[in-house]
Amino acid sequence: MKFELEFDKDVYNKQMDLLFDLNWKKKKDYYKNSQYLGLILIIIGIVLIYKRPNIFGIGYCFVFFGLSNLVSFIYYYFKIRSFYKRMEDVKVKEINDFHYIKYMNLEFTEDALITTSGDHFNLIQWSEFIHYIVKENNLILITKDYESFILGEIEVGLENFEKITSFVKVKFETKKEND
Repeated sequence: MKFELEFDKDVYNKQMDLLFDLNWKKKKDYYKNSQYLGLILIIIGIVLIYKRPNIFGIGYCFVFFGLSNLVSFIYYYFKIRSFYKRMEDVKVKEINDFHYIKYMNLEFTEDALITTSGDHFNLIQWSEFIHYIVKENNLILITKDYESFILGEIEVGLENFEKITSFVKVKFETKKEND
C-alpha cells in the first residue's frame, strides 16, 4: 500500500500533542495531585508542631512527607516543562522543514515501512517496531529506538486507515508468533 500525504500543520500539531499526552499526561496529573497532598501534609505538620510539639515528633514526620511530595512535584514540573519547550522547538523546526516539502510518501510493504519526503528516504523493517497504538483515530508505530511514526485517519481516509491498521495488526501478530 502506497500513500502520498500532504503536510497539514494543524494535523501535525494535534498528533504531536497526542504523543506528548501519551508520554506525560499520567505523570503530570499524578504529580499535580501530589502537590496538593504535600501542601496539606506540610500545613498539618506545622499545626501539630505549633500546637503540640512533643507528640512523638509526628508533626515533623508530616512536614518531611509533605516536603518529599512537594520536591518530586517541583522536579517533574520543571522536567515536563523543559521537555514541552524542546518539543515546541522541534515542532517549529519540522513545520519549517515541511514548508518546503509539501508531500510525503508512505509505503507499507511486507518487509518494511518506507517513508520518503524530498531527498530523505527511510526504510524501517517490521522487526524494528516494538509496539503500535491506535488512539483518537491515529496509528502510532514505535521503534526499538523509541522513535515514533504517527498516521492519522484524516490523512488517508477512513477506508484506507482501516486497511492500514488491520495490515499493521497482522504484521505484529506474525512478529509475535515468530519471536
